Order: sequence, then structure tokens, then C-alpha cells
Amino acid sequence: MAADEFAFLHEQMRAGTVGPVLTVLHDGRVAGAIGPMETMADASGAARMLPQYFGVLPQYRGCGYGRALWRAAMRWGHQHSAAYQLLQTEVGGASDRLCAAEGLTSLGFVNQRDV
Repeated sequence: MAADEFAFLHEQMRAGTVGPVLTVLHDGRVAGAIGPMETMADASGAARMLPQYFGVLPQYRGCGYGRALWRAAMRWGHQHSAAYQLLQTEVGGASDRLCAAEGLTSLGFVNQRDV
């Protein structure tokens, strides 16, 4: 996620069009973010967390910020009665590695060229 996408999330949140965005600061600067945090009922009525933008700027990776954001988002989902969340990651990318390290398992793969 590029730094300007953090600004996009901030503007959407300020406009009241999306739920909260969780951020982590490094020396007063946004180093990473996940959001917007929102839930929606699925076809069976179970609350699910909707997909979020999630990223840590490259210069701040390896500091534990991604893991802290992820765990804060999962706490938010639990507090808002979300039963589950489906995630999309780039295979082998930073978020994919984080999900695997957090014990998540893959449900499969979709090649975007095939969609």
C-alpha cells in the first residue's frame, strides 16, 4: 500500500462513508493502517468482517507493526461479533506471510487473469 492510499482511507473515514481505520504511528507519522473496519451479514445471517486495505510502508516493515495492526483488527471484529473474515493476499507477499504466521490456512487460489 502506498502512502497516498493512507490519505484516501483518512478522507473516506472523515467523510463518514466508511468505518474506522486503525493506524500505527512511528515518530508521529502513519507507518501502517488497516481498514475500514466494517461488518455485514452473510447469506446465513452470520456477521463477517469485510475486506480491508492493509499495509505497512516499506521502511517500517519488520518492526512488528503489521502484526499489531492485524491483531487489533481481529479484536475489533470479535468485539463487533464477526464470525469470520475472508482475506485476499498476494501469494508469498508480506500479508500472505503474516497470515500464515498467525496460523491462518488458505481456502485456495484464484488467478486474476482467469476471473
